[in-house]
Amino acid sequence: MKMKLAAVSIALGLAASACSSEPSPSSEASASPSGNLPVQVAIVNYELVANTPNRFMVGLVLPDNRMVAYGTVQMRFQPLDAAGQPTGQVSEVVTGTYLPVPGTDPGDPAADPQAISPATARGVYELEGVRFGGPGRWAVEVATRVHDHGVIQGSATFDVLPEPKVPGVGEKAPASDNAVIGDPGVDPVSIDSRAQDGGKIPDPELHRVSIADAIATRRPTVIVFSTPVFCVSRFCGPVTEMVAGLAADYRGPANFIHVEVWKDFNANIANDAANEWLLHDGTLNEPWVFILDRDGTIAARWDNLFTRPELEDGLKAVLKGQ
Repeated sequence: MKMKLAAVSIALGLAASACSSEPSPSSEASASPSGNLPVQVAIVNYELVANTPNRFMVGLVLPDNRMVAYGTVQMRFQPLDAAGQPTGQVSEVVTGTYLPVPGTDPGDPAADPQAISPATARGVYELEGVRFGGPGRWAVEVATRVHDHGVIQGSATFDVLPEPKVPGVGEKAPASDNAVIGDPGVDPVSIDSRAQDGGKIPDPELHRVSIADAIATRRPTVIVFSTPVFCVSRFCGPVTEMVAGLAADYRGPANFIHVEVWKDFNANIANDAANEWLLHDGTLNEPWVFILDRDGTIAARWDNLFTRPELEDGLKAVLKGQ
């Protein structure tokens, strides 16, 4: 059952109005005057940029720590002033769809969302093509009807940047000389954290060429930055395996690279390539995936959670245009 946000009482007091869907973050879960069940809204994106299309993602957590999964949710956005008060127009109500972690149950998109244990399924709700009309602080409201729970609603605030801090679409990719299989004196764990206890480096096809050498081949290149063993979000392993699967199908016309984030996890030392691409303001987030065209320009990028069809469509577009 789909539900318009206008039909429930909204904690921020936002009124739906007709306008284009322009819309480290904070979240809140507060009871509404209507008595709807509160939900914690966690912004999953690492970076949102003004005046350009964004993938906007949220995770939803109920007071009993169960996750909301499957189905769809309704969202709307509003800019905030320097004091954190709503200002300007509210976006139209838009529908976010469930995006599961690769390898987990996607559920029925036509059914109501469900409250589940994180051990059962993991995922977020995604909107594509969201344009924020300017940088600064923004608010999002989320509501849906959860099976056997009724209407839930919550809100979160987040920052929108004037320009990307992580290399963005249209920029030249840093020509990093990341470690690869066969480099002398390099600990295998610093090439892939899954090579624990003297084990072999998995997915060798992702660890044979550096970013600098890949750019020099003038072939499109897919780069995944992740740390499958030490990842906080637990998304790194599944997305790295997804890229490896894509490599098996497109290895000839394109290069595929995995860059391990950590040179020494215990000493808190990141690899140089990870720092060069991802470190800003003392923060380094992963996973990220980038697609480069034959000229070494970033043609597409994804943060945190994404799907094989998204990556494959991005790669096909670059291969078609080369």
